[in-house]
Amino acid sequence: MEIKEEGASEEGQHFLPTAQASDPGDCQFTSIQKTPNEPQLEFILACKDLVAPVRDRKLNTLVQISVIHPVEQSLTRYSSTEIVEGTRDPLFLTGVTFPSEYPIYEETKIKLTVYDVKDKSHDTIANSSRM
Repeated sequence: MEIKEEGASEEGQHFLPTAQASDPGDCQFTSIQKTPNEPQLEFILACKDLVAPVRDRKLNTLVQISVIHPVEQSLTRYSSTEIVEGTRDPLFLTGVTFPSEYPIYEETKIKLTVYDVKDKSHDTIANSSRM
């Protein structure tokens, strides 16, 4: 995975039309500035064609996100997705966001581990695949 920096400018020149109450045909434009709270890195997750360890068993998939920082070289659990039940092609609603203050660099490695949750009541999981 490669992390690319966005432009160095902190201000974007995006313009959105704002309708005026007196005349709907006229438009005003409003400038939007980039706020310092914008995420540094953000992505969504989906899997395709996962294989169940036992035939005729529906998968209940969860993805765990871990980070390996370049200096410490230690694995830190960052977050995980929700469990998506009964499909080989899960699309997760829970995205992954690294806020602007999070220490992430080009050398930082992000590890995604896909699990099949066997029994939610006992938190029993089986490692389906690793990325």
